[in-house]
Amino acid sequence: MNCSLINEMQDSLGVSVSQINRLINRAPYTYKVYTIPKRSGGTRVIAQPAKETKFIQYWLINNIFRKLPVHECSMAYTEGSSIKKNATVHKGNSFITKFDFKDFFTSIKSDDLIMHISKHLEGKFCSDDIKDIARISCIKHKEKNELCLSVGAPSSPVLSNAIMFEFDCKVFTWCSCHNFTYTRYADDLTFSTNIKGISNKIEPTIREISRGIEYPRLEFNDKKTTHLSRKFQRRVTGLIINNEGNISLGRGRKRKISALIHKFSLNLLSESDTYNLQGLLGFAKDIEPLFLSRMRIKYSSELVDNILKIRK
Repeated sequence: MNCSLINEMQDSLGVSVSQINRLINRAPYTYKVYTIPKRSGGTRVIAQPAKETKFIQYWLINNIFRKLPVHECSMAYTEGSSIKKNATVHKGNSFITKFDFKDFFTSIKSDDLIMHISKHLEGKFCSDDIKDIARISCIKHKEKNELCLSVGAPSSPVLSNAIMFEFDCKVFTWCSCHNFTYTRYADDLTFSTNIKGISNKIEPTIREISRGIEYPRLEFNDKKTTHLSRKFQRRVTGLIINNEGNISLGRGRKRKISALIHKFSLNLLSESDTYNLQGLLGFAKDIEPLFLSRMRIKYSSELVDNILKIRK
């Protein structure tokens, strides 16, 4: 089989073969690493590739990675997907169980990508091409021996979605046979049912499925495993499903938005907080339009519209 990846990239990008080979070799070492605070406390490590690495990753996304299959239960990183759509799937069920993978992106290794691309794009690339594709997509962390995906690379979301295809297929099939609804939003797994007392079947099953697939090797974050019913607040990917089966922003987020609007009306809001409020209002318009209507009544439509029209 001819290895044609570099020639395809050269023709498409107008970059010389020597430049492409140099970028492939350097790619895992071209990341800027920094931390940001998590909303739940602690910090998250972000690793952003340099412009030239990011440039090639976008080419791979558009020309190769979008051809990889993604299961319909995946609610992140695909066209039309959203946290609202993810929560809506479960709003008619009384009992919800949630699981989370630990260090999701960085648990996906270059060898996993090589196996996955070889399986699902069989015959399109030679082994050297596939190794180059995986190398371009991964970072070399100082403390890790293997190359892995990073939080911050544009190719990581689409690759993480694709590489979960076998897992999603097996979990979805099992759920379909046992009266569960299943969705996955990145590393957040959500299961729901209207049958009381059967949710305890989920955890041993998905752990067995995870152990049984060839790749990737993922670890569950036991601290984030939750079981919810109508007796408690049912939160799915940050949104609330109330007992009427409606999707809500939640009281805390609503109070925050209202307080920020009040401060804006008194000219007490900083520029960064104003842009934050603008984003929150746009989010509210999509998730819970009735709340935005109440804000218009409380503070006036003119004020709310002025906030939404502000440009950076």
